[in-house]
Amino acid sequence: MVQWKPMLYGVAFLHSTVQERRKFGPLGWNIPYEFNQADFNATVQFVQNHLDDMDMKKGVSWNTVRYMIGEIQYGGRVTDDYDKRLLNTFAKVWFSENMFSPEFSFYKGYSIPKCTTVDHYLQYIQGLPAYDTPEVFGLHPNADITYQSKLAKDVLDTILSIQPKDSSGGGGETREAVVARLADDMLEKLPADYVKERLHHMGPFQPMNIFLRQEIDRMQRIIALVRNTLTDLKLAIDGTIIMSENLRDALDCIMGFQHSWLLVY
Repeated sequence: MVQWKPMLYGVAFLHSTVQERRKFGPLGWNIPYEFNQADFNATVQFVQNHLDDMDMKKGVSWNTVRYMIGEIQYGGRVTDDYDKRLLNTFAKVWFSENMFSPEFSFYKGYSIPKCTTVDHYLQYIQGLPAYDTPEVFGLHPNADITYQSKLAKDVLDTILSIQPKDSSGGGGETREAVVARLADDMLEKLPADYVKERLHHMGPFQPMNIFLRQEIDRMQRIIALVRNTLTDLKLAIDGTIIMSENLRDALDCIMGFQHSWLLVY
């Protein structure tokens, strides 16, 4: 069947596009969807079944193909309205009778090859540019700046994260000693737990007091979390308890003054 190979190649190119757009972050997709091989396999199976059951006189039902791809097979994962619109646009532009035309191309230099064997397809694919411009995936060329900046930041963050964390020579304090001293200092400055019974004397059902109680509950969760984390961290540094992953993260973050405590509030 002459429609099978071009449509299969079109599904493969669409799958590559939705995957590659993820690396551009919010510029590619508003939400990073987990497109995977199962989506590709399901779409290929649908196309094969549709062509097998197709009425040769009527030809391919493109409305059905576009709907299944944009709304069901790949679109079933998409929750954002603009992402759904983008996916349906890909399906509308690429999947039509035009894809069988010799002039059809996904982008300049990216057409559907007319091959007879798998090896010929592989040779054609290997002849494509080693680096794909963002325009191939429907993005502005400047999207590559964002991607390269993020990639450089991730590389630098990884390099910094694997640097030795103990102080070297000179008789200076070790990293653990510095964190233990900072933990003691923070524990001394940490306020005592709130006494919420005082709110009863202020009128617990007054609108402002209800709001105050909610804020107190939030602050109390933070105070309790900070106190427990610092106490356990000191015990872990002394070797009394095991240094868990959360405590190790707390040790790293105290040196950088960042921690998940910020997320609690």
